[in-house]
Amino acid sequence: MVINPNVLPSELKVTLLVETLPSGKVAASIFEFPSCRVEAETRETALSQIRAIFLERLQHIEAISWIVPVPASKPPWMKFAGVFKDDPDFQEIMEVIRAERTSDDDSEVDPSYYL
Repeated sequence: MVINPNVLPSELKVTLLVETLPSGKVAASIFEFPSCRVEAETRETALSQIRAIFLERLQHIEAISWIVPVPASKPPWMKFAGVFKDDPDFQEIMEVIRAERTSDDDSEVDPSYYL
């Protein structure tokens, strides 16, 4: 969630999480702000408290977008690109592989394996 401090929205949609604890108390928190959490005796009290706490907290929050420059890097496999470009056997090997891939010959396939 990004809040632009220069353009305040008229509404902000957040997700309230309500959990009944083994002790019987009810915990309420805001999914987008995990540190904003309360525990209360009843569901209604927990929801009321979390809403009040969050509205108060919004008065002191500033969200700032930051575009982090990431240095361009080559994929790790690039160091191997072109390693066979001067290999006289490479073209022949590629032709054999290509012929096997495009062949309609099923003589090496055991049909019982696929049934």
